[in-house]
Amino acid sequence: MIGGLLGLGFLFSYLGFAWTGQADEESLFSQDLMAFLGVMVVLTIVGIFLFPRTVGMAFTPMSLSTPLAFLISLIRHGWSFSLLVLVMGVVGWLVTFIVGTIRPDAT
Repeated sequence: MIGGLLGLGFLFSYLGFAWTGQADEESLFSQDLMAFLGVMVVLTIVGIFLFPRTVGMAFTPMSLSTPLAFLISLIRHGWSFSLLVLVMGVVGWLVTFIVGTIRPDAT
C-alpha cells in the first residue's frame, strides 16, 4: 500500500521532470546524475534489507512509464536531456529488478 502511494508520487514527479526539464530542490530527480545514482543505491540497500516490498512497488510505475517520459522529454527538450530521463528510468527499473531478484519472497 505504501509502496503504491510512493510509486504514484515518483511517477508524477518523474513525468513532471520530463515535461519541465527541471526539478524542485526537494525532488528525487535532479539534473545531477551522480546524486540521483547515490540516492538510488541507498534505496536499493534499504529495499534489500528493510522494506523490499515497499521499495519494489515504489519504482514499478516509474519504470513502466519510462518510454512515455522519454518521448515527452525528446519532444520538449531534445536528445541529450532525453537520454538523462531514459537513464533515470532504467535505474528505477534496475532497483525493482535487484530487489525482486535478491528478495523474491517480497514480490
